[in-house]
Amino acid sequence: MNLPSLVRRVTGPIDDSNVDRLTADDHLFVMMGNTLGLPVVTQTLWHFPGDIDIDALEAVATRMRHGRLSRLVATHPGPGRAHWRYTPDAGLVTVQTDTVPVGDEELWGRRMAAHPLDITHGPSWRMDIARTADGGAVLASLTINHAIADGGTGTMAIIEAVHDVDYAAGADPGLYSNVRDAADLVWTAARTGFEVWRSSRSGPPASPARVTGGPAPAPAAALTAAEITPNVTMRIPVADYTAAAATRGGTDNSLFAALMVGVLERSGRVSSGDVVPVSLPVSSRTTDDRRANATSGATAFVEVLPGRYEDLSGIRAACKEAYGRLAANSGVVAQRAVILQALSESMTRRLAANATTPLCLASNVGAFPDEFATLGTGVRGAIAIRAITATDDATKLRDRNGGISGWCGVDDDHVMFSISSLDPARIPDAHTLRRLVTDELAAWDLHGKPWGA
Repeated sequence: MNLPSLVRRVTGPIDDSNVDRLTADDHLFVMMGNTLGLPVVTQTLWHFPGDIDIDALEAVATRMRHGRLSRLVATHPGPGRAHWRYTPDAGLVTVQTDTVPVGDEELWGRRMAAHPLDITHGPSWRMDIARTADGGAVLASLTINHAIADGGTGTMAIIEAVHDVDYAAGADPGLYSNVRDAADLVWTAARTGFEVWRSSRSGPPASPARVTGGPAPAPAAALTAAEITPNVTMRIPVADYTAAAATRGGTDNSLFAALMVGVLERSGRVSSGDVVPVSLPVSSRTTDDRRANATSGATAFVEVLPGRYEDLSGIRAACKEAYGRLAANSGVVAQRAVILQALSESMTRRLAANATTPLCLASNVGAFPDEFATLGTGVRGAIAIRAITATDDATKLRDRNGGISGWCGVDDDHVMFSISSLDPARIPDAHTLRRLVTDELAAWDLHGKPWGA
């Protein structure tokens, strides 16, 4: 999706009747943090050459505090959707005086990701900037609670800040607005519930493939030394990556899915003959879209077969079929999300007791827009993107039975391949994950450099 084309300059104040309320998708991420204790945070890291203008970088970050990211969750008594409360206090920008030792760039990034975020009181996002000790590089870290913004919203916020585009804050709701919204939410949830019940009478939808359940979770004793969501980000020459896909009858996206399945297999989570549901997020963002989260999910069912290393056509077909099923699958997920938004927190907690995190999430963001890659400095930085489950309880994360999540993006001459572990039992630390990733890349005759190196 061409995100810069969706940015519009505001020419006047927003209508006072326009209240930006949380969507059902936004509510799911709020629930992940408040109900399950597993808030999802996205982090983008930039590694710039040391001669960039830090003041210009700070100015862009400061303008973001007055843009579409400058929002916090506000609730009101009684039923009804929460709304966004716009305030510069939602964002925090720091330029650090302490420098980062050369070689510790990745460690610095993990420390920045560990800063707590608060979607109610702020900050719900933060930008941290630092120099390396030798003066050879400038590092930037942007962390955002996923309830506040998905990748598309974060990217648009950066583009708007670089071009100094005004963003009109939504209005605060009055009593009448809240009552009307509560009635709409209850009616919508009831109607959706009826549609779900009617659909269920015809039986569950047929699965297009046998999906593996995976081995039972490891005992808690195995988690004592586990890191929380360890990540490895490699930068692969784009010419090598594209050639590896093309010579096997695949695309950049099908190779990405194959790499993810390969790492999952090497971890021992799945084995030959299993079928892996690969989640493929798809942006549904439109012009003048004010939603925090505007992403649907396709699911490709990929069989773990040794032949994928010579022929990607099967995975390519599975991804194509997944996008063809997108509308139906998204409808089911959206219906459940609408119903959950209308329920009380206690009811939601009971229903979410057995919720799981993805076994294999592969988010391909495509080519990075210039504004995103440069942050307005005029110089493209080396980028790493990751998703982090912000908890210090590895047992809680293990019990959600997740596997791995990955991000793929393209700059001028490199593919960013980033992968995080959601399985602290089988992939407990970055050292283990790096070995799995390196071995999998080598199987495709691919090699890359770690971010920050």
